[in-house]
Amino acid sequence: MKRLLLLAVLAVPVAAQEEPDRGTPVVPGQARTFQVPAIQESDLKGGMKLALEQVSRLPIVSVRLVLPYGGSAFEPDGRAGLAGVVTSLMSEGTRNLPGAKFAEKLDDLGAVLSVNAQPDAMVATLFTTKENLDKAMGLMADMVRRPALEQKDFQRLQQEMLVGLQTEQGDPGKLAGTRLDSTIFGSHPYGRSADAASVNAITLADVKSFAASNVRPDGATLVAAGDVSMPEFQKLAEKHFGAWKAAGGAAALPADVPRVAEIDPAAPATGMTIQLIDMPNSQQSAIRVGHRSISRDAADYFPTLVLNYVLGQMPITSRLEKNLREDHGWAYGARSEVAALKKGGQFVAEADVQTDATAKALQEMLGEFQKLRDVPVPAEELESVKKFMAGIFVMRQQTVQTIAAQVGGIELYGLPKDSLAQYRGQVMAVTADQVQAAARAHLRAGDLRVVISGDAAKIQADLGQIAPVSIVPAGGQSAGSGSSGR
Repeated sequence: MKRLLLLAVLAVPVAAQEEPDRGTPVVPGQARTFQVPAIQESDLKGGMKLALEQVSRLPIVSVRLVLPYGGSAFEPDGRAGLAGVVTSLMSEGTRNLPGAKFAEKLDDLGAVLSVNAQPDAMVATLFTTKENLDKAMGLMADMVRRPALEQKDFQRLQQEMLVGLQTEQGDPGKLAGTRLDSTIFGSHPYGRSADAASVNAITLADVKSFAASNVRPDGATLVAAGDVSMPEFQKLAEKHFGAWKAAGGAAALPADVPRVAEIDPAAPATGMTIQLIDMPNSQQSAIRVGHRSISRDAADYFPTLVLNYVLGQMPITSRLEKNLREDHGWAYGARSEVAALKKGGQFVAEADVQTDATAKALQEMLGEFQKLRDVPVPAEELESVKKFMAGIFVMRQQTVQTIAAQVGGIELYGLPKDSLAQYRGQVMAVTADQVQAAARAHLRAGDLRVVISGDAAKIQADLGQIAPVSIVPAGGQSAGSGSSGR
């Protein structure tokens, strides 16, 4: 019977459907109003700050502890990588709970806990259900306040880091990016990167000293996003962090990181040069181009942000992506980034291209920079980019982890408390004239630093027609100039 019914249904003629017109783009509608919950702030008796964005859609909570003296920029000279070793060891157990027991407790709660060192801060991150928030915050506090820091774990993690660094010697993009950072920032801490020498120099005594002096409650902010009220959050924060004091009663705060220009003033623009990391037989070239840029508190932060999306951060349709990938087929992708940090920043554009297109791809990238300086972004393109940015922002408000990260950034960089509520309006208010002004201020041909990893025998001559070239052995210092003029 069922088979007869099915045959009958299949026998009914289907009305012809009109083929949609795929040649006409769908006109986007007006952006809907989107309300961002207000950030609530408070303080603990011991001095730590609290910040909360209450989001009660689901019984889950994300907590972030932002430690402003624990970032990699605070590492001592000759100890690059120390903050990363400290954070790795903090995850290996506490004085109360050995590593296996600590991991087991987290698993029992279904909680996720991690800690990492960013340039401007060390950040511990917790994600848990509201039901287990008290116990999970207890584990978080134990990890930060009482890490075990044992010799056996230190030796293992140090060796793992050394192996990882050795592996990176075969990664063209990593080598080019690391060298570009050091070239842009010079002797400023933002330009340091861990290498075998600095990691080998780190001792367990260094780890314990950094943990005692830099992982401290002074200036710290405990951030939460999710299904918790401020009275509930305040009570738990007081319970687990209220009595926290700097280890050993250390009163002296670590010296603050200076602004980039204070410690290493930018050299006068002398024209572009190319550092070429020689990787014989490489099938691709990793191009990294950049220079110093704005800090997070810059007055033209939003025009610069929009400029960067137009150039290389918007997926698929950004100018670099369209040029190098879609129009020429030289790369799988190309992108740009403006890293606006507390004490300075950098602009970087990058692409991994086929070897025979290296010089041509670099020329096209430089051409895109100049075009943004010379010609205002067309209204339709600018509107599309701004709407994309506004839409992505709304999507970021869908997870408590991302919300907590954004609130943590607001607290770290001292931004207005209504920054999230104002974000879409500030993006949509950016004009073509402001973008062009940002391009003229922050895309500076004379300051550009170029680092390329690739087969020097195949690409040096063509690159030499663009700018002077210095050959750099992979993992080594400059091997001298093999340049030709522009």
